[in-house]
Amino acid sequence: MEASVLFDELATNDGHVIGIITLNKARQLHALSADMFPLLHRQLLAWQDDKRIVSVLLTSTGEKAFCAGGDVKSLQQVLVATKGHEAKQQVVSEYFVAEYQVDYLLHNFGKPLIVWGDGIIMGGGLGLFMGASHRVVTETARIAMPEITIGLFPDVGATWFLNRLPQPGVGLFLGLTGASINANDAKYLGLSEYLIPAVQQERVLTDLRELNWHSDSAEHSAQVDSVLNALYDDSLFLADNLSIHQDLFTALSLKTSLTDVISCIETHNCDNTWLQKSINKLLLGSPISAHILYRQVNQYTQLSLAACFQLELDLAVNVCLNADLIEGVRALLVDKDNQPNWLHKRIADVPVDFVDGLFVSPWEIESHPLRAL
Repeated sequence: MEASVLFDELATNDGHVIGIITLNKARQLHALSADMFPLLHRQLLAWQDDKRIVSVLLTSTGEKAFCAGGDVKSLQQVLVATKGHEAKQQVVSEYFVAEYQVDYLLHNFGKPLIVWGDGIIMGGGLGLFMGASHRVVTETARIAMPEITIGLFPDVGATWFLNRLPQPGVGLFLGLTGASINANDAKYLGLSEYLIPAVQQERVLTDLRELNWHSDSAEHSAQVDSVLNALYDDSLFLADNLSIHQDLFTALSLKTSLTDVISCIETHNCDNTWLQKSINKLLLGSPISAHILYRQVNQYTQLSLAACFQLELDLAVNVCLNADLIEGVRALLVDKDNQPNWLHKRIADVPVDFVDGLFVSPWEIESHPLRAL
């Protein structure tokens, strides 16, 4: 059986090395299974300390997806088969601790880390993408945080990056609706500076190999930047969807309650297909997920990156054990009946104290699994 993650080292002309990480589960759209995180973590740590390595490229096999997210279907099935609250909590915490440790390491890798954002980039895939220092999107890029459709919430650092988007209200809208955005949307939001056609991936590697890498490693980021900017070409890229709706997003950011936000979205008069499709996801999604996201982008705007991951681990455990995740995954990915029986039918029905409880950590501070971040 072929490995789920492949690692390679590519020698440069001047004697340095470029590390290459390739996600290798094309049939599953590179869904992140539990076995992949230790592999990624171990290799990233090794390359971080290896003076030969001047840069790392994170990519995937196939053409459909960079990574469609975490393997929540397998997680859900293990949870269903596991008996006892403590045993279930261990299953969930082990998965998300391992995932978040990889994401956090990417953010703090310290060397130029290029991610090749081709095809679907969703959920856990976006967590990997956002950890890279140099984020490339191709003409096929489709980016989303669609957790509301399965009863989860935007995690993998989304509490950090959704709150740092330059345009008001966009993070709120994307999290509530799971809207899919394209490469030019990513540029509009500052998620990527590099729009490069998919056919140029080998050219990027060639140009990196031919660089005369500076003796001062602090200069390596600028050298990678120059390579990617030289290949920038958005001539075949679709126009963005977000900018024409910015007035709506700004209006959402001024609302003072989730019910007011939802009312503003539902009464917005627009026949735009992309916008209507996005709104429909919100209307069909988990009301609990909507409440969590609303708090993420209103009450946790100033958390450090480490604190965001710690909060998201608390939420992940509580949501998987006490809220809509098991049912949401069943409806969308297991039985595929698209008829989730959410714990609460409407956003207005969700008790405040229930949502409060989801934000309470299962651990004391000194025993939190991510306390060392």
